[in-house]
Amino acid sequence: MNTISTLTFRVATEADIGAMSAIRLAVTENRLRDPGRITTAMYRDYLGRLGRTWVCEDDGVITGFASANREEGSIWALFIDPAREGQGIGKRLLALAVDDLFEHGHAQIVLSTSADTRADIFYESQGWERGKMKDDIEVQYSLQRVRDAAPANDNLYEASVPVFLRYLRHLRAMLALAEAHPDGHALLDARLAPGMLTLAVQAEVAANFAVRACAPLAGSALSQSGAFPASALRDSGQFAPTYDGLRQRIDFVLGFLNALTPAQFDGAASRVVSDRAGEALVTLPGQAFLLQYALPNFFFHLTTAYAILRQGGLAIGKADFDGFHVYTNA
Repeated sequence: MNTISTLTFRVATEADIGAMSAIRLAVTENRLRDPGRITTAMYRDYLGRLGRTWVCEDDGVITGFASANREEGSIWALFIDPAREGQGIGKRLLALAVDDLFEHGHAQIVLSTSADTRADIFYESQGWERGKMKDDIEVQYSLQRVRDAAPANDNLYEASVPVFLRYLRHLRAMLALAEAHPDGHALLDARLAPGMLTLAVQAEVAANFAVRACAPLAGSALSQSGAFPASALRDSGQFAPTYDGLRQRIDFVLGFLNALTPAQFDGAASRVVSDRAGEALVTLPGQAFLLQYALPNFFFHLTTAYAILRQGGLAIGKADFDGFHVYTNA
C-alpha cells in the first residue's frame, strides 16, 4: 500500500466498482455516448481475469482509478473525480498501471483517448507518443519500455593496465639515469623530506601498487603481504633495494601486467576490493578503488620518486615523466 499525503493507492476490489462507475460517469471529457455501454461485468474483468485495477482512496472515498489490460498491454481506463483533478492522482495511478504491464513482459503499452482534450495533453506530457487518429474522435498513444541503460563499462582494463605499464617503464628509465649519475648510489637513500620514504622504497611501493590494484580487479588474490598475487608469489623473489633490484622488481611487475587480459577485468568496476592503507583497511567497489585510491597512490609514490631525483640534481623533466611532453630547448 502506497500513501502520498492523505491519499492511499491500492488494488481495487469488487466493492469499489460502484464508486469507479460513478467517477466514470462524472467526467466532463471523454464522456460515454451510451452510459450503459460499460457494465459491471466489464469492471469485474479488470479485477483479475483480463488485468488489474488500482484506486486512489482519500479517507474512505474513491477519488480515481486506473485499469490495465494485461492480455493486450493496454490502459483500459484512467479516470479521476473532476473535483480532485490537479493533485497528481492521475500520474500515480498511470504509473502503477504502466509498471504492472511492463513487469508482465509488454514492451509497448497502448491506449486511446479523445483528441484535443486535457487527457490528450496529459498523456503527451507524460512521455507517451501521440499516434494516428483511431477514428474521427479518438487518438492513439503508445509508450515504449525504456530498457535499462547499458551499464557504464564495467571493465577496468583500459583504465588500469596500460596506465601502469606506461608509467612504470618511465620510472625504470628514470632510475637508469639516476644510476648513471655521479651521486647515483646516494640517491637511493635520499628522501624528499625528513620522515618520508627513500627513493628506493618510493619506487618499490609504486611498482607494488600496480599489482595491488590490478591483481584484485582481475580476480587474483593477493598474498598475505599484499605485495604480489598468491599465484605469482613464488616467482617474485626478494628484490634488493638497489638499482638492479628495482629493475628486477619493475620487470617482474611489467611481466605480470602484460600477462593480464581484458576479459579478466569484466565486472571489475563492481568487484569489492580491500587493501591496507597504512593502519586502515580500505574496502571499496572496484571503480572507486582504482580511480580514487590505487591510481592516486601509485602516482603519489611515482611523483615523489621523480621529485627526489630532480632535487638530487638529475636533469629530468616532464618528458621523462610521461613521455608526451617535448621541449626543444630542454
